[in-house]
Amino acid sequence: MRKLISGLLSLILLSAYPVAADTFTEAEIEFNERPVQLFDQLQKKTNFPLSFNNRQQFEQLAKELKYQPEQLQRDLATLARLYLQSTITAPNEVSHARLLTRQLESIAITPLDEAKILLLEGRIRGREDQQYQQSIILFKEALNKIASLNDSEAMSYKFVLQGYLSTMNGLLKQDTQAMYHYKQYRDLAYQMREDYFIAQAETALGKFYVNKQQLAKALQHYNEAFRITSRLDTPVLHAHTQFQLSRLYRDLGQWDEALKNANNAAISFQQLGQQAFQSKALTVIAMVYGMQKQWNKAIDYYLNAQQIDQQNGHLIGQALNFHNIGEAYFYLDNYQSSLNYLTMANEIFKARKVLHYLVYNELLFAQVSSKQQQWQQTITHAEAALEIAESKQLIDAQKEALEYLSIAYRKVDDISSTLEVMDKMVAISQSEQASPVNDLVHSSLNEEKFKLEISNLQQKLTRYMGDNKDQQKAIIILLAVVFIFAFLWFVSLKKLNRAKQTCQTLRRLSVQEPLTQLNGYQALINLLSSARSPKTLALVNIRALADIDIDLGLSEYKAITASLSKQLELDLNCEVFIIKPGEFGLCFSDELSAQQTLTNLEAQLAAITIANKNNIPNFSDINEQPLHAIMGHVNLPLLANPDLRLTAQLQYETVQYALAAAKSLNEAQTYVSIRSLNFAPAAIFFKPLYLNLTHALQRGIIRAETNRQAADINWPTD
Repeated sequence: MRKLISGLLSLILLSAYPVAADTFTEAEIEFNERPVQLFDQLQKKTNFPLSFNNRQQFEQLAKELKYQPEQLQRDLATLARLYLQSTITAPNEVSHARLLTRQLESIAITPLDEAKILLLEGRIRGREDQQYQQSIILFKEALNKIASLNDSEAMSYKFVLQGYLSTMNGLLKQDTQAMYHYKQYRDLAYQMREDYFIAQAETALGKFYVNKQQLAKALQHYNEAFRITSRLDTPVLHAHTQFQLSRLYRDLGQWDEALKNANNAAISFQQLGQQAFQSKALTVIAMVYGMQKQWNKAIDYYLNAQQIDQQNGHLIGQALNFHNIGEAYFYLDNYQSSLNYLTMANEIFKARKVLHYLVYNELLFAQVSSKQQQWQQTITHAEAALEIAESKQLIDAQKEALEYLSIAYRKVDDISSTLEVMDKMVAISQSEQASPVNDLVHSSLNEEKFKLEISNLQQKLTRYMGDNKDQQKAIIILLAVVFIFAFLWFVSLKKLNRAKQTCQTLRRLSVQEPLTQLNGYQALINLLSSARSPKTLALVNIRALADIDIDLGLSEYKAITASLSKQLELDLNCEVFIIKPGEFGLCFSDELSAQQTLTNLEAQLAAITIANKNNIPNFSDINEQPLHAIMGHVNLPLLANPDLRLTAQLQYETVQYALAAAKSLNEAQTYVSIRSLNFAPAAIFFKPLYLNLTHALQRGIIRAETNRQAADINWPTD
């Protein structure tokens, strides 16, 4: 029954998968699954290339193309990304991507627009010059631009950026950073609840663990990815999952499984038009034959992969295949052919500055030269490899380079260099800590292998059940399942609606001041944290109202406070927040001086009386008092540097500090305003805030203004 339900869900999911992307998530899936078709479609639809240099020209072009400007902007950004995909073959790919990036920059308005431009810049740096470190900086900057955005489009771009960051850090052997971004990548996928993204992330994590030789963990992630892709109609992702499985089986020494999965992946990539990945799948096949010492077969597949990379202009792929062919000829004792191919690989790696591949090519060069007893060449290449390995902190590569150097220096009777090399080898040996063998690794690996096999059998069993001849029984069961699903859906919908109502009620209550149920402290903090943060923030204390809740009673206090709050909002054109009896927060969208703010406030307070005492039973002895304000004031943002951001709580506590100073003067109609100078560091706003602000005032880093004698102010210091 459970398997039948699983099969039904798969059918529903497959039938529901759209041809045209209606959401940003589905658009990202289409970007990965149908890149060539999407590329052709967007080229025709956008009439690329377009000519515009500003927003006005762009909107006119959009109108002519019968486009909404926002949608045309998204399509051009997608087209630029496609130009940088390895699956797209077109003339002047990078030039077109750079043109689109410049044009999109001329019309960028929102943080998401800016993030897209940074993403494209990072991809161009990585694609054209392999400037991976620069790409990482740009991707991180893009993430910071949209860190506070949670809409579907922004979340999709966060997911893409985390994927690029994990890949780039992995290429640079920055494992800690790579692991952080891989986990962020996976967490975002589960947060978005998108199976396709989850499978992508699980596959990426599996690939990372394979590179770290943590095969049990890798198999666990591949198992989950394979389980998901087997039920989705997503041939590209399924082919990539099979390709990664082939690499894992290769590392496990299961040659038949490795060859089967690699061949299936290569066929799928060829049908999908993804020649770059077809080349990689052929490389896996070649490596499997190489591990079985079938070097001639390995060379055939390496050459096939190299021809595909050459046709697609993939220089790094060609260089890797040259390296692999050089290794194969070395094991066939054909040293001259080996050196020829290693030389071609070296030229490309050096020209493209791909040091993380160059180091291993130099090591193999040194090994071949040592085998031929060409000691000077051995020294040259081993020293080059050692220099790169030390800069990249590749311990195994350092040890191998030192071994070749020790042999070569002894052969040329360079005793001092030999001793220096031996000292380095001893230092590395002493610094290494032996890692204990974990007996659970092999059992975990076997467990995950069994899980994968069980998953494969379950998938086959599900397909076989579709051929069951007892269709009448299947239809009855199917109808029962549909009824159960409908009932569960109805019950879940009711629970969801109740949960939504409860959530809305709690969210509304959380921002209210408890006594009056008007907007209070938390509502003020939310406003300061939002994109529409005010330009002026004032905290006002009206002494006459400090005990009004006790003097007049709670019900009268609520009515008076609501009336006063509404009147101030209308007359001052601001938002009013109730902090406590007699204390209000005022937020203005315009930048107002402290004197102007206080003058406007006093003018409104002068026309207001506390209450009509004749209408209040048992309070006939209450004397009406004039309403005068004491005010703390700041203009936002507090810091001139837009890249330095303070939390809403610190901004509120700063205006509290100003109000405390104003109250110390003990005079009505008083204000104190705090402002920081352009060179003021963010550290003055760290906790303990009151103490830091007082020290900053004494040092002249921030300024205080008041309509009273500043010398009389008793500044709070804690």
